[in-house]
Amino acid sequence: MTQKIDESGQEQPEYVPDPEKEKQAKAVHFMVSMIRMLGVVLVMLGLAIVLDRLPPMPAPVGYVFIALGLAQMWIAPVWIIRKYVQARVAEEQIAKAAEGSDTP
Repeated sequence: MTQKIDESGQEQPEYVPDPEKEKQAKAVHFMVSMIRMLGVVLVMLGLAIVLDRLPPMPAPVGYVFIALGLAQMWIAPVWIIRKYVQARVAEEQIAKAAEGSDTP
């Protein structure tokens, strides 16, 4: 195994990424990006409704779209990322506990 030496002179194992974890992280990143883009679309649609640029719809519908779009851009991605990180931490804790119970 390759070792790296840090500033204090101690050897540290070199980081080797797990392809499965990277694949999951890329999927979460893509999903969050799409959710944010759809939020932008909702905000633009809401603005178009409020400004009477679309067929006759009441302005409150536009305001609802704007509120949903803003929530989708700011709140939903943070919630999704937190859930993903919590799952990763739980997986690591379970793996550490399994390693600890295997060693006599």
